[in-house]
Amino acid sequence: MILEGRNIIKDYVSEGFLGTGKTAFRALNGIDFKVKNNDILGIVGESGSGKTTLAKIICGLEEKTSGELVWDLPDSESKQKPAQMVFQNPYNSLNPKLTVAYMLREAISAGQDTGPGKVSDRQVVELLAKVGMEDTDISNYPHQFSGGQRQRLGIARALALKPQVLVCDEPVSALDISIQAQIVNLLIRINREYGLTIIFIAHDIEVIGVISKNILVMKSGEVMEYADKEKLLDSPGNRYTKTLLEAVPRNPWF
Repeated sequence: MILEGRNIIKDYVSEGFLGTGKTAFRALNGIDFKVKNNDILGIVGESGSGKTTLAKIICGLEEKTSGELVWDLPDSESKQKPAQMVFQNPYNSLNPKLTVAYMLREAISAGQDTGPGKVSDRQVVELLAKVGMEDTDISNYPHQFSGGQRQRLGIARALALKPQVLVCDEPVSALDISIQAQIVNLLIRINREYGLTIIFIAHDIEVIGVISKNILVMKSGEVMEYADKEKLLDSPGNRYTKTLLEAVPRNPWF
């Protein structure tokens, strides 16, 4: 087990009009989950189910209100940020003013705790190759790439930081259907070749079923069901899971 979440609660508090009182919204209500080493855990649920909030807490981008995140990491890696996120929209997650070389040098140097000047072109090219891109892409800017290529760059940037867990928050929902399968297959290959643990978040349970080994179903900030893929898809134990399965149109690319 590389990560365990215990009773994770997240409350958002907002002030009323002209500061008249405060109201609280509970986005996560006692979430328990486990992520096995080298696993691909799928988290599925409708918009507003709390998936992205949980992802941000795992990556340290937001603070939980209460509960525990328990990491099982070697001492040599315990001081590093263990999880990195691949964001939903590849058009907004990359700086349009930076070349691929500059962007990835910065990320690689952060993962190595060295200056960007000590990162070679060879290291950047090797990282690009991991995500199926060419060495000639090194001098290009984000606007010169398609949406699928930009998402590959987002994955490369996250890999450069050497995370123990790669958290992918709706990484294919902003892409054309024909490109979605390419990104899903890339993540499956990265998991198999490098043994990298992945948390894959989506609202489409069919896509989750293709990539995941275990599936966590969420609704309104709570866990509805957690099981291995075959059991959950063949014999869902929760009515909400059955509804998700019944509602998803068939995707010809999966």
